[in-house]
Amino acid sequence: MHLLYPRYYAQSFYRNTFLVDRPQQIARAEKSDREWNNLAESGCHFSCMAMIAGVDPALLADAAIKTGYYQPDKDLPARALNGDRGALVWDQNVPSKKGRSWVFGKVWHPDRRALVDIEFTCRRWDDYLPLKEATRLAHAAIVEGRHVISGSFEHSVLIAGLSADGPLVWDPDVERGSGAARRQLHAMVAGGLPLRAWAAQEKVRKFTIVEYELQLRG
Repeated sequence: MHLLYPRYYAQSFYRNTFLVDRPQQIARAEKSDREWNNLAESGCHFSCMAMIAGVDPALLADAAIKTGYYQPDKDLPARALNGDRGALVWDQNVPSKKGRSWVFGKVWHPDRRALVDIEFTCRRWDDYLPLKEATRLAHAAIVEGRHVISGSFEHSVLIAGLSADGPLVWDPDVERGSGAARRQLHAMVAGGLPLRAWAAQEKVRKFTIVEYELQLRG
């Protein structure tokens, strides 16, 4: 077993961090899961990116304000706090196309003790893969030095390491209201959860594989 990342962040702990440029854009979707555009309900992929970079998700979210990163999603009608209707604004998992990059500027990095520019470049984005193919792609990407976000079309999890049982998952969506949930969280962070076991638990049969290259400058 080998874990790749020094610290875990749960999207669930960021209910007051919103993926918007302005407070007036805080809103709740009117269909699907009726999610708010905060990290807790819309930020699973974004939280995985923060863990890859080794920074607090709230700091990464702050660095994206007024850079064009947060955009309205025309597929998600929403109602704002003042009652106005419009498209839900959120990060939309950018960069989400092969070859596209995005730079988060001047983010405080705890390990480097400095402000850094964080660049993500998408090298693969495949949806609806069988477990065997997802496992093969994730393993190959990690061995070649890339970072992998997996999960399903609806929910993202970080491939946090490799083991004899296959890729190991850190799921950013956790509960903390019960002792059993906290024990499961601690076990996952300490040793990872095999992707196969996560899929059985969540009843996932088709998988997403996203590969990123990461550069830190500064």
